[in-house]
Amino acid sequence: MSEQNLGETTEETGSEGLHRRTFVLGGGLALAGLSYEFLQPASAAKIIEEDEFRASIPSNVGGWTSRKTSEIVLPRLDGNAKLYQNLETRIYEGEGLPSIMFCIAYNNVQQNDVHVHRPEVCYPAAGFPIKRNSPINLTLASKSVSARELVADRSGLNERIIYWIRVGGAFPDTWFKQRLVMAQANLGGTIPDGVLFRVSLLESQDESYSESLKLFISSFMAATQPAFRDKVIL
Repeated sequence: MSEQNLGETTEETGSEGLHRRTFVLGGGLALAGLSYEFLQPASAAKIIEEDEFRASIPSNVGGWTSRKTSEIVLPRLDGNAKLYQNLETRIYEGEGLPSIMFCIAYNNVQQNDVHVHRPEVCYPAAGFPIKRNSPINLTLASKSVSARELVADRSGLNERIIYWIRVGGAFPDTWFKQRLVMAQANLGGTIPDGVLFRVSLLESQDESYSESLKLFISSFMAATQPAFRDKVIL
């Protein structure tokens, strides 16, 4: 075989090998793309319509009656981002009873940057440092709930806060546990939903209304329709 023919054969063989490798690589990338589409986690909960969500929150809780308010500490949003699909804030008032500040926030997706924000972050960002932060356990509708009790400095007054966060079927009481629950659900092929349930009240430096908050929470659970209470709040 002449040197010219040998060179042509070698070049053709190299070209065929290059095309074959390109085909295999392209096929692999296409397969990976299809696998991602079919295997990526799916949302485990449906979106709740705003009117339905609002109507599910009781207006009367024990001796308290609610009114709308915008005076409650909320997470700061960047631009036009909407952190929660459903967000309701109210003040509950009753004769001879302390006024309760109430906030509930829900999103059917808890993944990456879309997740329920913790009051330990929101309050200091609003200029109200956290003075005390401790875990507590609540038993609500026969379910054990890991919650937290905080005291925030409100310029001479304390704001006592009890809250919990539900992610899927868990109640993570720290940011790390919250992220871990989200990651475990994603690895299992689902995207969990999440809710923040928060109640608080103002008290002087030498007062404590912890038991009043716990009484309100138990009264709220009793006044809430079981379907909403069990599927969304708990």
